[in-house]
Amino acid sequence: MGTLTVHEHLWFTAKLRMPRSMSDNERVKRIEESIHDLGLTRSQHTLIGIPGLIKGISGGEKKRLALAAELLNNPMVLFADEPTSGLDSFMAASVVECLINIAKKGKTVLCTIHQPASDVYAMLPQIMLLAEGRTVYMGPTAQLPSFFAEYKWIADSKQIQSG
Repeated sequence: MGTLTVHEHLWFTAKLRMPRSMSDNERVKRIEESIHDLGLTRSQHTLIGIPGLIKGISGGEKKRLALAAELLNNPMVLFADEPTSGLDSFMAASVVECLINIAKKGKTVLCTIHQPASDVYAMLPQIMLLAEGRTVYMGPTAQLPSFFAEYKWIADSKQIQSG
């Protein structure tokens, strides 16, 4: 809702999603944690905005706000489908940095990112590559170049044998 501030939106979401047995103080604490974890402290009293009508937070802040709303219920696993789509490389990197920080706090974070910028790709600790619905590689991002170097050697040797 573009006419609400970031904090108001999270409060509204908390009232709808969290158990009635949870006190308002507990809700506020969880909201403040989500705001902090997703780097929304400076914009927490800013309107979300309505494109073309009401100036509001940036696209990257909107993505982080959506993630903050999901974190309110303290999920064991956070799924993020295309959290960087539509963002410039700086904003995409800031969203990915927030997701990595959430993972470092013990949460499992899974996200799909199609064609990430090189700086975003370099930030990812683990990666799974798919081709035609099948897993091509799954493991540390840093080991991907050596994996493809080995794959190229195997492909080249098979081509020589069949030629």
